[in-house]
Amino acid sequence: MRVLLVSRNYFPAPEVRGGAQVSVAQLATALQARGHAVAVLSVDDRAHEGVHAATGVAEYRLRLRNLYTRGEQSAPRRLAWHLIDRLGDAMAGDYRRVLRAFRPDVVNTHVMAGIGTTIWRVAAAERVPIVHRVSDYYLMCLNSGHRRGGANCAGVCRDCRALALAPSRRRTGLVQEIIYVSDRIAATHAAAAVFPRATPHTILAGGYRPRRALPVRPDLLDPPRVTLGYFGRLSPEKGVEALLLALRALPTAHWRLRIGGTGAPAYVERLRAAAADLPVTFLGVGEADDFYATVDAVIVPSLWDEPSGRVAFEAGVHGAIPIVSARGGLPEMVGQGTRGLIVDPAQPETIRAALARVRDDPALRRAIRARWAIDRRDYDPDTVAARTLAIYEKVVGARL
Repeated sequence: MRVLLVSRNYFPAPEVRGGAQVSVAQLATALQARGHAVAVLSVDDRAHEGVHAATGVAEYRLRLRNLYTRGEQSAPRRLAWHLIDRLGDAMAGDYRRVLRAFRPDVVNTHVMAGIGTTIWRVAAAERVPIVHRVSDYYLMCLNSGHRRGGANCAGVCRDCRALALAPSRRRTGLVQEIIYVSDRIAATHAAAAVFPRATPHTILAGGYRPRRALPVRPDLLDPPRVTLGYFGRLSPEKGVEALLLALRALPTAHWRLRIGGTGAPAYVERLRAAAADLPVTFLGVGEADDFYATVDAVIVPSLWDEPSGRVAFEAGVHGAIPIVSARGGLPEMVGQGTRGLIVDPAQPETIRAALARVRDDPALRRAIRARWAIDRRDYDPDTVAARTLAIYEKVVGARL
């Protein structure tokens, strides 16, 4: 089968490694290993066609036909960008050229910001079936985050209804099958009637496989202290400030925190100042596998409604105890508490209680790790690729 994966930010630079992009890369390489012809279409500030060096997958990188590609912009300029992205069809000719050159049997779209629903219109005109993986709120929210003014949105505001949801609905009927990354994001999209009610859907998280065999993990790296880890982007909605506030009330002899990742320099400096007198180490950007080996537990203290949470299941696969926020699809990544602990970042005492349980309850640690030893196969890239391929075969068969 010939599969065209479509996603914004397909590893344009070493520092851009969001969860959705990692999931696309894992799927692409797993499908390719099964003998299928795979290519990735993305947009950037430059054009390139060939083999993507970092992942070994054929790529069609197109120059974005919009006001800017990335970086801080004024509010009017951001609004203009979104209007072009959601209402314009400037990329139609570029997409048509790629479809006719690669001749896919199926198009699987992922991160749509910058891509736009134009790709669906072009694919439908070329009679190529479409599968869409929903890993953010792009189709119903201008900023794709379903969050405004530091608070999560309960529904769809007037601006987003007019400028995001209405334009999306013009073309969501062209999608043959939807892959949601969690039940929570599926319910949120269903409540907003983003897709026609009859469109079939599947719940399927991303894939992950460690780069090397996992060694036997010591029960605690430095008893009786818990080494806690945070791994990911550093930005206000990720909840690291709430985490530091919660940890400040604990004796420093009982814990230490390792933070892997980066963000806007001014915000990172603010976090460093908040943690100046605490046992906190800022590691910057690094490899996930190396990071997980250095911590007992990994916390995802997000304030926003994360659609899913790669860090949670990556940590579980490595034997680090996942502690996640009760937001979005995160509780699903820890089996609603059977494969990790759930906290409320708005209630600091829940974070402190979770850390105490990890430190003081060896039976809990054994039970969570034993569950992950079984459930990790659901996140193996081969498993995810096989389940995704079954969806492709279904929509291609329907076309034939």
